[in-house]
Parts: sequence; C-alpha cells; structure tokens
Amino acid sequence: MGSATSSGCGDAYTLKNGSNDIMFGGATRKYILRVPESYDPKKPYRLVFAFAESGASAMSVASRSYFTLATLDSTSTIFVAPDAANGAGSWSKSDVELTDAILKELEADLCIDKSRIFATGFSFGGAMSLALACTRADVFRGVAFFSGADLTGSCTGPLTKPIAYYASQASGDSSGPPMPTSGRVKQAEFAALNGCTAEPNATTFPAAGQPHTCTEYKGCSAGHPTKYCVFDGPHGWEPKDPGQSMSWNASEAWKFITQF
Repeated sequence: MGSATSSGCGDAYTLKNGSNDIMFGGATRKYILRVPESYDPKKPYRLVFAFAESGASAMSVASRSYFTLATLDSTSTIFVAPDAANGAGSWSKSDVELTDAILKELEADLCIDKSRIFATGFSFGGAMSLALACTRADVFRGVAFFSGADLTGSCTGPLTKPIAYYASQASGDSSGPPMPTSGRVKQAEFAALNGCTAEPNATTFPAAGQPHTCTEYKGCSAGHPTKYCVFDGPHGWEPKDPGQSMSWNASEAWKFITQF
C-alpha cells in the first residue's frame, strides 16, 4: 500500500476537537475527534479509529486517551472515536458504513496519510476492528485491538484480503460457541491469509502468575505482520504482568501500529 494524502491536505481544517455530529442512515450520529495541537495542514497524519466496548461511549474512549494510545503520540496521529447508535458500544454491520462516512468527512477536511489508517477497540469495540479487518482491508493499513471477536457478524465468509493484524486475548475471554466468532479462531485465520507460518502454540495461555506471551508470526507476506498476545486473567484491555504497575498491552499495540 503506497503513500497517499487525503484531499484535505493544504487547507485549514474546520472540524472541531471534541464531539462532532454526522448524518448517517437518517439519524444524527456522533464521533469524538482529537487533532494534535501542532497540526500542520501540509503534513499527512496517521489516523486511528477507536471503538468502545459494550456499555461505553465514544467520550469514555476519549477520556481513556483512546485506550492509552494517545498518550504515546501527541504530535503525529489523529484519533477518532465513533459512537454506537445507542451511545453504549453496541455495534452492528451497518457501522462499517458509518466508519466509511466518518472517514470520508475526515479525509475531506484534514491531511491524512491514507496509507496509515488503523482501527483499535476493546471487546465489542474489538469486534468493530475485526469487522473492518474483514471488510475494509483495502482501506485500513492494520488493526490492533483487545479481546475482540466477530460479534457484528461481519466476518462469516472466507477472508480474501490480507491486513496487518495485532490482537490480545485474555484466558477469561469467551472462545465460543458459536464458531468462528472466537478471537482465537480469527487470529489463526488472518495469520493464514497473511501467508504466515502456522503457530499452533499461539493460543497457549500462560499459567496463573506468569507474564503475558506474544507470538510474532514468521513468513508473513510483505506488509502484513501478524502478532497475537495472550495473558492469564479476566476479559480486559489493560492487563498487567505480575509485579508490574503498568499494562504492557497499549505499548505492544502502539509498537505494532508505528512500524508503518
């Protein structure tokens, strides 16, 4: 995927930081935007979509610094958190088209590097990231999400387009049924699609009291790295290794995103 700049490059942007409205499907939807204070309209920026978990709003995602990733880069990345239709993180297949609409608006107003668009999310928000990996791999450079599965039903058909793929999974996450909604199943399917060598031990979870482990798949096709991190513990997006005060997950995801 080559570098390409959006049509908004070179112009002063009119969208506001914070809450913005967009008409979609005959209704007003919202998204929370964060453009760096040092924004330069001549410079193309990385864009990260962040999706809330069930029961949480876009504002909640923003208040958690877009799942901590925004604390790792305040100068070269634009963050956006769409709101689910009910404002409570319950996503559906139609929200793929909502994402399209928001992206179209952002690209027309802001200077975005169209070769560096990513999605992240936790739980149901991870499901939205997975939906985009399944349906919009020609638009999104990669996904890096936490404890997600195919909860939107967007990934039931055969996968056809490779995409850079990072996911973390808790031992306490549901592994199905029904299959193949499990995040554990989907990561293996994407690894195969990405041309990676199979790693049967990728879903071997650490024993209680042991630190997380990450599998970096080998032999993947150019531009489609695949990484899967597992940990012992409950469903969550910021797990900590024993004896550690900070979670490893956001930094692993950010390292994955920023290799591009």
